[in-house]
Amino acid sequence: MNILLIPSWYPCAGSISGSFFRERAHLWADHGCKVTVAVAELSTRTYGRPQGISVENDGNITVYRYFKRNLTPFWEEGLARQQVPMIRTLYDRAFGPRAAPDVIHLDSARCAKAAVALAKSQHIPLTYTEHYSGILNSRPGSFLNRSMCLARDNAAHIFYISQKMKRCIAPREEICSYLPNAVDFSTFRIAEKQGSFTFGALGSLRKIKGYDVLLHAFARLLKQEPRARLIIGGDGEEGPALRQLAATLGIDPFVKFKGAVDPSVRQNFFDDLSCFVCSSHTETFSIVTVEALASGVPVVATKCGGPEDLVNRENGLLVPNNDPDAMADAMLAVVRNISAYDPEKIRRDAYAIFDSERIAKKQISCFEAVCKNRK
Repeated sequence: MNILLIPSWYPCAGSISGSFFRERAHLWADHGCKVTVAVAELSTRTYGRPQGISVENDGNITVYRYFKRNLTPFWEEGLARQQVPMIRTLYDRAFGPRAAPDVIHLDSARCAKAAVALAKSQHIPLTYTEHYSGILNSRPGSFLNRSMCLARDNAAHIFYISQKMKRCIAPREEICSYLPNAVDFSTFRIAEKQGSFTFGALGSLRKIKGYDVLLHAFARLLKQEPRARLIIGGDGEEGPALRQLAATLGIDPFVKFKGAVDPSVRQNFFDDLSCFVCSSHTETFSIVTVEALASGVPVVATKCGGPEDLVNRENGLLVPNNDPDAMADAMLAVVRNISAYDPEKIRRDAYAIFDSERIAKKQISCFEAVCKNRK
């Protein structure tokens, strides 16, 4: 199976943005697929970065990048139009007269115009997965909505990562399948808990993550459970405001802002937790919630999209969005009923759905079926 991946964004050295696209590409390659990645990057400022094409050998996948200055910084449709010839140039560079890929996979609709144009011109089947949370709130007729519809209407198969995303995309039932984001369970373990009852949250410190709601909920919880502690991992523009809020609420001695947590040592973060909290306003999936489950840690999560498919009465509690009182009540319920949550069962149930080996085999099987049906 020869796969061309066209991601709408992709990590550079030292960046984790889009790391799940890279991880999935490596999964395909580890299962015997030839994987090529084509990335069209446009920026209003180059910051001295050379423009043009670069080729990277990333283990057993090859990444072709085309970096240019964005000529239409205030017009998203213009950016999409610029990507069309960029992706075609990368395709010609990567494949030339050699055998074409069996399938083109588009990760997120921002690059839909370029991916669809290439698939049509080369008569190659296109598959599509959406990850971007902005799609969930995109208005009909907006650039994001039109891009999503373009990808949906031209895809031979669509993978949806949550029921909320499926409802948003509204694909034909016969060409779609549930394929959640994958977790390598071999990198996570169940750790013995000691000391204070510790809640944790992990992710970029942005407003969409709802950490202000979490801090208000934790302040309410402390009045009834003064032994509780909270660790927040991640960095971002909301960091100073969140630290100030913790001080204003008088809970800063009980809250630790851990800063960025490297994915390679993320297991250590979950080792310290008695319960994980996802306080987001919107999530298409929430990979960190699954990582918590892989560590046998129960979860309190908002009904913000993705977690609604992940959390059940066996592994945690769901609460309304933007409701610190309900979140505090749920956190207190977990503290007082922690013995009801079986870490081995939490991990085992999550493994049956989200293990990377299972996910990779299922997706490659779908790719093969798409190619077979085309013939």
